[in-house]
Amino acid sequence: MGISNDLILACNEQNRAALARIFVIPTCNITSFTAGSLQDFTAVTTGVSDKWYEYEGEFKTKSLNSEGSNENGTATFTNTVEFKIKGLDKTKGKRLQELVDETKITCIVEGTNSTGTYLRAFVVGWDSIIGKEASCMTNVSASIEGELSGVNEYTITLTAQHAEIVREYVGAIESNSSGTVDFGS
Repeated sequence: MGISNDLILACNEQNRAALARIFVIPTCNITSFTAGSLQDFTAVTTGVSDKWYEYEGEFKTKSLNSEGSNENGTATFTNTVEFKIKGLDKTKGKRLQELVDETKITCIVEGTNSTGTYLRAFVVGWDSIIGKEASCMTNVSASIEGELSGVNEYTITLTAQHAEIVREYVGAIESNSSGTVDFGS
């Protein structure tokens, strides 16, 4: 393929961004993603009644990290989405257990920075090379500290192995809570 163009940042490009909502769906409910001409997906095909489920988490506790490696000429990327939900209780515990019980998850992580009209989002748990095999595995841990101002929270970690750099999502999804959600411009 080779290098085909420059990557020059404009002076006004922000280096600040945060994560907003995290939308998840069992990977088995996805038929396909449509790859765009850039490092993006422009559509996702799911079953007619399948919806994406929304997780918000605390504002400053969400992250999307990607760590790449290149061994024997093969590039792989470990992508990790982590977020925290305050307050252990039976309702949150049930919703998180449902997430853990799904063996393969795909998520769309919404950022707070826009592309002009819509918010920017990234797909974790699916890529155009290995498709659904890039699915996320879910881990949930809980912590309560024995002091008045101590931690009382769940930490949710979604980890996926991709064969390519994470792709931006420029399209729409149907969310259980928010209806149609548009990303990109």
